[in-house]
Amino acid sequence: MKILTVDDSDLVRMMLRNILEQQGHEVIEAENGQKALEMLQTHQDTDIVFLDWEMPVMNGYRFLTTVKDERRAENTKIIMVTSLNKMSNVLDALKAGADEYIMKPFTAEIIMTKMNSVF
Repeated sequence: MKILTVDDSDLVRMMLRNILEQQGHEVIEAENGQKALEMLQTHQDTDIVFLDWEMPVMNGYRFLTTVKDERRAENTKIIMVTSLNKMSNVLDALKAGADEYIMKPFTAEIIMTKMNSVF
């Protein structure tokens, strides 16, 4: 699978890359929602986006609503991966079209379990 990780933290992107590449997946990265939109245009075969909420330039929620409102990447699953742990954030993301929600910190097992649940 081709997977896009979107997070302003180099460390988080590196952790996700390591977990996903060990499972044989192709990983591409973006440091904010705006860059992620550009990546989706050039990588339309992206299967999953792991998306942080709090980022500069364009946050994850705005990215999510833009992708869903404009019907971009309709076959791409979006999993929020964030430290925002209020139930209202979870509900907002799911209502906006996120397929899953992971709270930081995460483990490889959590990443793989959530990923497998959307496919």
